[in-house]
Amino acid sequence: MGNGTSNTHVANATGKPIRIFYEVSKMKLEDMVITVGGEIGGSVKNKEAEASAKFTNETKMVFKPDSRIRYVRIPVNRVCNFSDEKELFASVFIEDECLQEGCIQTICVNFHVPSDRSFIVTKDCSIQLQKYGANVWVDDDGCNHYPGPPKVL
Repeated sequence: MGNGTSNTHVANATGKPIRIFYEVSKMKLEDMVITVGGEIGGSVKNKEAEASAKFTNETKMVFKPDSRIRYVRIPVNRVCNFSDEKELFASVFIEDECLQEGCIQTICVNFHVPSDRSFIVTKDCSIQLQKYGANVWVDDDGCNHYPGPPKVL
């Protein structure tokens, strides 16, 4: 703590790959992800009959390819040292395992990470600060979130 720099780690206990965007100031969701999908349809009317049809694609979010916000990708059951900023804001997303560019869940946007603190993204997709000086998988309440060795495919 005395050297003026920070050492922020994040532990991924979700069981899924995650992506963390981080900045020293708050971020806007639309600067990190975009929504794709939608619906098309139409109708036809004449004197004797009326017909209409609508096709809906599932709407989902994908990571913005030209985002200028820094990010790290963290595989399942891994830890990453990702910042030496004094304090920062982190936005955490679960990646689509089949399509890296896809985002299947937003865990948080602009979680404030104090200087020289680390955090854990837990199995239930909550964010817990790591207990200072303890193993990176242990939160402030002493709960160990270590999920075990990574899955081998």
